[in-house]
Amino acid sequence: MRCLIAGVKDGQSCIIETISCDGGGPDAVIHELFEIATLPPQARPAGLGAFLDLGLPAGGLRWRLINFPPNWEYPTMHHTDSVDCNTVIRGQTDLILADGAHTLVAGDCAVVPGVDHTWKVGPEGCTVVYTLIGTPRRLI
Repeated sequence: MRCLIAGVKDGQSCIIETISCDGGGPDAVIHELFEIATLPPQARPAGLGAFLDLGLPAGGLRWRLINFPPNWEYPTMHHTDSVDCNTVIRGQTDLILADGAHTLVAGDCAVVPGVDHTWKVGPEGCTVVYTLIGTPRRLI
Protein backbone atom coordinates (compact mmCIF):
# COMPACT_ATOMS: atom_id res chain seq x y z
CA MET A 1 0.00 0.00 0.00
CA ARG A 2 1.08 3.54 -0.58
CA CYS A 3 -0.04 7.13 -0.23
CA LEU A 4 0.49 9.65 -3.01
CA ILE A 5 0.69 13.33 -2.04
CA ALA A 6 -0.23 15.73 -4.85
CA GLY A 7 1.08 19.28 -5.06
CA VAL A 8 2.38 21.80 -7.56
CA LYS A 9 5.82 21.99 -9.18
CA ASP A 10 6.66 24.50 -11.90
CA GLY A 11 3.00 25.58 -11.98
CA GLN A 12 1.71 22.05 -12.75
CA SER A 13 -0.11 19.53 -10.56
CA CYS A 14 2.06 16.51 -9.81
CA ILE A 15 2.94 13.91 -7.19
CA ILE A 16 5.37 15.53 -4.75
CA GLU A 17 5.76 12.59 -2.36
CA THR A 18 5.03 8.86 -2.24
CA ILE A 19 4.80 7.18 1.16
CA SER A 20 5.08 3.40 1.49
CA CYS A 21 2.53 2.03 3.96
CA ASP A 22 3.90 -1.47 4.37
CA GLY A 23 3.53 -3.17 7.74
CA GLY A 24 5.63 -5.85 9.28
CA GLY A 25 6.34 -7.59 12.52
CA PRO A 26 4.00 -8.28 15.43
CA ASP A 27 3.45 -4.62 16.41
CA ALA A 28 1.17 -1.97 14.96
CA VAL A 29 2.91 0.34 12.50
CA ILE A 30 1.80 3.98 12.32
CA HIS A 31 2.31 5.89 9.08
CA GLU A 32 1.98 9.67 9.27
CA LEU A 33 0.40 10.40 5.90
CA PHE A 34 -0.73 14.01 6.09
CA GLU A 35 -1.33 16.65 8.73
CA ILE A 36 -3.06 20.00 8.86
CA ALA A 37 -1.84 22.04 11.84
CA THR A 38 -4.57 24.71 11.75
CA LEU A 39 -8.10 24.96 10.46
CA PRO A 40 -9.04 26.06 7.98
CA PRO A 41 -6.08 24.94 5.88
CA GLN A 42 -4.39 27.30 3.44
CA ALA A 43 -6.19 28.25 0.24
CA ARG A 44 -5.45 25.98 -2.69
CA PRO A 45 -2.84 26.93 -5.27
CA ALA A 46 -3.92 28.62 -8.51
CA GLY A 47 -5.51 26.13 -10.88
CA LEU A 48 -5.66 25.89 -14.66
CA GLY A 49 -8.61 23.49 -14.95
CA ALA A 50 -12.28 24.21 -14.28
CA PHE A 51 -13.32 25.09 -10.73
CA LEU A 52 -15.61 22.48 -9.13
CA ASP A 53 -17.54 24.02 -6.23
CA LEU A 54 -18.15 21.32 -3.63
CA GLY A 55 -20.14 23.69 -1.41
CA LEU A 56 -17.89 22.97 1.56
CA PRO A 57 -17.14 25.94 3.84
CA ALA A 58 -13.57 26.70 4.95
CA GLY A 59 -12.77 24.39 7.86
CA GLY A 60 -15.80 22.19 7.09
CA LEU A 61 -15.41 18.42 6.88
CA ARG A 62 -17.23 15.96 4.63
CA TRP A 63 -16.71 12.19 4.76
CA ARG A 64 -18.17 10.20 1.88
CA LEU A 65 -17.99 6.80 0.25
CA ILE A 66 -18.57 6.61 -3.50
CA ASN A 67 -19.16 3.45 -5.55
CA PHE A 68 -18.08 4.18 -9.12
CA PRO A 69 -19.27 2.03 -12.04
CA PRO A 70 -16.77 0.42 -14.41
CA ASN A 71 -14.86 2.84 -16.66
CA TRP A 72 -16.43 5.95 -15.09
CA GLU A 73 -14.45 9.14 -15.56
CA TYR A 74 -14.82 12.78 -14.59
CA PRO A 75 -15.02 14.67 -17.90
CA THR A 76 -12.53 17.49 -17.28
CA MET A 77 -9.46 18.47 -15.31
CA HIS A 78 -10.69 20.46 -12.29
CA HIS A 79 -9.65 21.93 -8.94
CA THR A 80 -11.54 22.49 -5.68
CA ASP A 81 -11.41 24.63 -2.56
CA SER A 82 -10.66 21.59 -0.42
CA VAL A 83 -7.99 19.17 0.72
CA ASP A 84 -9.18 15.70 -0.32
CA CYS A 85 -7.90 12.58 1.44
CA ASN A 86 -8.92 9.58 -0.69
CA THR A 87 -8.63 5.86 0.09
CA VAL A 88 -9.42 3.19 -2.50
CA ILE A 89 -11.14 0.27 -0.80
CA ARG A 90 -12.15 -1.77 -3.86
CA GLY A 91 -11.08 -1.84 -7.51
CA GLN A 92 -8.74 0.69 -9.08
CA THR A 93 -8.76 4.25 -10.34
CA ASP A 94 -6.32 6.59 -12.02
CA LEU A 95 -5.65 9.93 -10.38
CA ILE A 96 -4.76 12.09 -13.35
CA LEU A 97 -2.58 15.15 -12.75
CA ALA A 98 -0.67 17.38 -15.15
CA ASP A 99 2.30 14.98 -14.82
CA GLY A 100 0.20 12.00 -15.95
CA ALA A 101 -1.93 9.15 -14.60
CA HIS A 102 -1.19 7.54 -11.22
CA THR A 103 -2.97 4.21 -10.68
CA LEU A 104 -4.39 3.59 -7.21
CA VAL A 105 -5.54 0.11 -6.17
CA ALA A 106 -7.37 -1.14 -3.08
CA GLY A 107 -5.45 0.02 0.00
CA ASP A 108 -3.77 2.97 -1.74
CA CYS A 109 -4.59 6.53 -0.78
CA ALA A 110 -3.94 10.00 -2.16
CA VAL A 111 -3.98 13.53 -0.77
CA VAL A 112 -5.17 16.10 -3.33
CA PRO A 113 -4.89 19.64 -1.88
CA GLY A 114 -7.15 21.41 -4.39
CA VAL A 115 -4.73 21.03 -7.31
CA ASP A 116 -5.81 20.35 -10.90
CA HIS A 117 -6.83 16.69 -11.25
CA THR A 118 -9.38 14.27 -12.64
CA TRP A 119 -10.29 10.60 -12.16
CA LYS A 120 -10.73 7.58 -14.43
CA VAL A 121 -12.05 4.33 -12.94
CA GLY A 122 -10.86 0.88 -14.01
CA PRO A 123 -12.89 -1.82 -15.79
CA GLU A 124 -14.13 -3.46 -12.55
CA GLY A 125 -15.44 -0.25 -11.00
CA CYS A 126 -14.10 1.24 -7.80
CA THR A 127 -15.11 2.24 -4.26
CA VAL A 128 -13.36 5.22 -2.69
CA VAL A 129 -13.68 6.83 0.73
CA TYR A 130 -13.20 10.61 0.56
CA THR A 131 -12.52 12.89 3.49
CA LEU A 132 -12.80 16.51 2.33
CA ILE A 133 -11.66 19.54 4.34
CA GLY A 134 -12.79 22.94 3.09
CA THR A 135 -10.16 25.61 2.42
CA PRO A 136 -10.71 29.37 2.10
CA ARG A 137 -12.01 30.30 -1.32
CA ARG A 138 -9.33 31.43 -3.77
CA LEU A 139 -10.65 34.31 -5.85
CA ILE A 140 -8.20 33.93 -8.74
